[in-house]
Parts: sequence; C-alpha cells; structure tokens
Amino acid sequence: MKKLLTLLVALLMSVTCIFGLTACNEGNKDTIVVYTEAGFAPFEYVEGNKIVGVDVDIMNLVGQKLGKTVKFESVSFDTICDQVSSGKLCDVGAAGLSITEARKQQVAFSNEYYTANLYVIYKTNESATYESTTTDNVTGVYWNSLRDKVIAVQNGTTADLFLGDELAEGGSLYGSSAAKTGFSSLSYALEDLNSNSDVLIIDELPAKMLIEGEDGFECAPLYWQGENGEDDEPSKDVYAIAVCPTQDARLLYAINEVIAELGEEGIQNLVNKHLGLTDGE
Repeated sequence: MKKLLTLLVALLMSVTCIFGLTACNEGNKDTIVVYTEAGFAPFEYVEGNKIVGVDVDIMNLVGQKLGKTVKFESVSFDTICDQVSSGKLCDVGAAGLSITEARKQQVAFSNEYYTANLYVIYKTNESATYESTTTDNVTGVYWNSLRDKVIAVQNGTTADLFLGDELAEGGSLYGSSAAKTGFSSLSYALEDLNSNSDVLIIDELPAKMLIEGEDGFECAPLYWQGENGEDDEPSKDVYAIAVCPTQDARLLYAINEVIAELGEEGIQNLVNKHLGLTDGE
C-alpha cells in the first residue's frame, strides 16, 4: 500500500559518485570537520554563538573516543552529502540525515540512530481542511488532503524526496495542481505560510519546535491513507551520520561505537535534553 520512494534520482546521481577518487580532508588529521545545517532543532541549532544539539553531542563523544577535536560548520543542507562525498572540506555530515539510496551512492552511513515521522504544519484556522482521525486513532494529515495545495519543504531533505515521489506519476498528488516550494531555511518556509504556501512538511520534533510560541499554527503527522481496508501508514524516515567513503575506517567505527553505547535510551535522553524536558544526563 505504501508507495516507496522511486529513487530514480539514485541513477542520476550515481554519475557523481566518487568513491575512492579523493582523499578525505587531509588538511588537519587531528580535527574532525563536521558539516551540519544549524536550523534543525533539537538535532542541531544555534545557542548563543555555538552550534549545539543531539548530533553535536554524538560527534563530540566520537571526538573524545578518537582523541580529536571536532569542528562544526553550518552549511546549506542540500550541499552536505556532496561535500562529504568529495572529502575536500569536511569528513562528516551530521544533520538529521535520512538514509536514501541516492545518498548511499555518495557517502558511507553509520548505523541508524533515530526514527522520525514526517509532520505537516498548517494554519490553525484551516485545521478542518487537513485533519483526519487515522487508523492509529490519532489526528493526522493524509497526503490526499494536500492535493491542489502549495507545499513548502526544505531543499534536499527527505520531505523534499517524499514530496517529489507523491507528485510524480503514480503518486497521491499526481494529476492535481499541488506544487512544491523549496527553501534553504525552515524559518523562511514558516514565514511563507503567512503569504504563499499552504503547508510545510518537516520532521516531527523540528516541526513542534518551529511552531512553539507561534500563534496560528498547528502540526500533525503525515499519513498514507489505507486502501481496501488496509491500515493507514505514517510517513517516516531514519537518521544516520554520513562519512566520506574513503575516510579512515576508524572514524565510522567510532561513530557506530558511540551510537551503540548510547543506545535508544541514551539517544532519547539527548533528545529530551535539547527539548528542555530533562537534563539529559
């Protein structure tokens, strides 16, 4: 029932796959350079003049394990995998990255460490247009309800890929006048909901944090509607950390070690800490 991403983009992007052709960030072997996009709380965000978040905590533990300094740089999200793949400027991409076949053509991924549901942000006064009770008995939004809407996403994200799949032939939005508006920053996308876009699709925790303290917006999980008596199915993705494919294997091994040592409970503690729910210790 659920339409898997077609991922035809994997075929197009495979021509850019440069495994084994470049050396990774040879500039300073005592420093791990991590590219992120610091507008995706609680996984990466700016506090004062520092980049903080769940991914930052994970990579700092990796640095401690390897005895190396970790340097974080915020860049445009849709450039991260390209930069990690080339290995010229950075070693690692840690930005709430989802595993896709296209990205696997470019980078080496760590083990999965978090599963996220896609959420839809919409105006409160338009709630009735979007909200339904799903077979999970929760308030959700069906892809079908986004037909003929202007849908905002952050460029290069899994939400962007999912939306592209639904707009393509065979997708739930195919043949409608639904249209995508892409943004480099989620804050710009939220601002656009007051003018041009109808909804914004992003992951659950960033969606909730983005509208916190913002009047006039609601959010709910995004679902594929079950057909022929089947249950509805939530749209979700999993996060992993991307490493330059020709990087020293010890870096990827150390990342996987830290993820294993933290475990599901430890990762959730970090999430809770950056949500302000606990001290995260």
